[in-house]
Amino acid sequence: MTQQPGEDVYKLALAQIELRRDRALSGHANCIPNPFKRTSEVSPGIERGTYDIVTANSGIGKSKYTRFNYVMVPYMFIKSNPDADIRLKIFYFSLEESKEKFMMSIISYYLNWKYKIRVSVKQLRSVGKLGYSLSDDHLEKIKEAQEFFADLEKIVTVIDDIKNPTGIFKTMKTYHEQNGTWTFREYHEPKTGNLRRVHDKYDANDPNEYVICITDHVGLLHAEKGLSKWETIGKFSSEYCVELRNKYAAIMVNIQQQNADKEKKQFTFKGTSIAEKLEPSLDGLGLNKNTQQDADNVYGLFAPDRYQLPECERYNIEVMQDHFRLLITLKSRDGEENVRTPLFFDGACSNFFEMPRAESTAEVNEVYTHVQNLYN
Repeated sequence: MTQQPGEDVYKLALAQIELRRDRALSGHANCIPNPFKRTSEVSPGIERGTYDIVTANSGIGKSKYTRFNYVMVPYMFIKSNPDADIRLKIFYFSLEESKEKFMMSIISYYLNWKYKIRVSVKQLRSVGKLGYSLSDDHLEKIKEAQEFFADLEKIVTVIDDIKNPTGIFKTMKTYHEQNGTWTFREYHEPKTGNLRRVHDKYDANDPNEYVICITDHVGLLHAEKGLSKWETIGKFSSEYCVELRNKYAAIMVNIQQQNADKEKKQFTFKGTSIAEKLEPSLDGLGLNKNTQQDADNVYGLFAPDRYQLPECERYNIEVMQDHFRLLITLKSRDGEENVRTPLFFDGACSNFFEMPRAESTAEVNEVYTHVQNLYN
């Protein structure tokens, strides 16, 4: 928003500083805290008016991580911390899966969180060996959770039939317009002298409502009329996502795959695998890497087991196998970049937690034992 003549931007900034300080002193929250300690040191949590990108190669768990970090973590936080004075509304544009399958992934997470049992989406769908079906006990636990999911659906809206940028933008803009008001300003056009009245500032009815818009994933966006895929993604990011962030303080989250060539194992002339070249990067963003310029934060997810790497960040990948993920802060507009957070990952129930530090041998061995027990 352009600074207007006579506008004291310093006073506007000071007012924000004082407001947020007063909220903190009153025990309220100014963000939804990041669940991972090492990442939180540079990115304290989810804030209003931000744009994040989650990137990785295909099949690494981008959607599962996004659902964990931008759906379940915020939801569980506001439910556990009513004094935080944060309300939540999430729009999840599922371009790849049906809304029913999305909900199954949340049910899988719920069963693990509530009962410490591992039931994958395939198991929920009774897919497996001939004659396999979901157990009576598991089905009963899901039925008992109706109240939990009824409350969740008041907050999370899953949309699987809008797949073009303009449709997503209109949906989000309509929600904001129905839940806030504009103030206006008047000015005289320099050439004609005509008086014009234009939008000046948007005020949400509830300034402490966090509206999260997730697109999963941008590579599946339907091309806008007359535009290529590259142009479509560019328009969605640079125009629509930026406008929703800047004008309405929406929290934009886009999942974006890495280029296909990042899938290939690369070697030095000596035949040694170069892990750095396999890891996700800003330059490796697929279909349109210019999106990085619009985003406030870009997070990459890396799975060393895919490339048979025996070790990563001093963790034994031969033991961890596919249960290890490295979360890399590729860009942080307000913080430090290249922060690397090792994570335990359980794909069966979309669960993540931060690994103990590599030098904490006893704690790391407990995780190794847990992983080994998963296969027994």
